[in-house]
Amino acid sequence: MIPVIVKKSGINPEIKCNQITKEARRAFVELLKGFELSISAFRPIEEAIVTSGGVKVSEINPKTMQSKLTNRLYFAGEVIDVDAYTGGFNLQIAFCTGRLAANSIKKQGGL
Repeated sequence: MIPVIVKKSGINPEIKCNQITKEARRAFVELLKGFELSISAFRPIEEAIVTSGGVKVSEINPKTMQSKLTNRLYFAGEVIDVDAYTGGFNLQIAFCTGRLAANSIKKQGGL
């Protein structure tokens, strides 16, 4: 995506970063923040890169991500046996379960 964004920005790709003006940097940030993509289709599931297996969902408290089998043991991300289509869904699972586990540990006084 880097060449696409640089081309859309109008910034000469041959210049050094410290030569880019403050205004051009601000415009670049706005370009990144407002960049839109149109998704036309999913890639084939055979191309998905995801690990399978892990801790069974039925062994985890979904409100805290704590193990139902071992007290004060928490799980997040790809260590959990969940799969989704490629395209960021597994990242979303990792981020959400990681945050939930961290917040639950904090509430329990672990952090």
